[in-house]
Amino acid sequence: MKDIVNTILDETKLAYKESILTENKIIEDKLLSIMANTKLLLNELETVKLKKKKKYKLNENTEALEVEKVKRKVPLWLKKQNQYNYKILNTFMSLSNNNNHTISTRLLEMHCNIDPKVFLSNYNLLKTISEKNHGKVFNEKDGQVSLWEPVEEIIIKYFQ
Repeated sequence: MKDIVNTILDETKLAYKESILTENKIIEDKLLSIMANTKLLLNELETVKLKKKKKYKLNENTEALEVEKVKRKVPLWLKKQNQYNYKILNTFMSLSNNNNHTISTRLLEMHCNIDPKVFLSNYNLLKTISEKNHGKVFNEKDGQVSLWEPVEEIIIKYFQ
């Protein structure tokens, strides 16, 4: 099953590259959404596999590795402000007054000016620890979004 999903992901990536060349923004956005959802599916498959083996436990280095990933990626996002992850994070920082208060997921989605499906798939990757995520920057509890505590200071510094 994982091989099939990886094949779908690879073929979608090729189609995405073609959509950029043909400058078809609608197809480009849909393919980005398919890639993000496929990555989420892979993560879910891995989680199910780990749970079945009763090894569902993050190792002690997972959080440290995720913090390093965020340190590496956020400066790149600041240089490429047309990326969805930048748009979502920037909108959050603005609405939350640099994480001084939480905001609702719905409010964040409404102010990002991104297609709802594209928003959801990218936002989900920004609040998840996984090998192929964008980097976990958000924590969500009861529909309220805040910066993930281990990267909070790092991100605030970048946005000041």
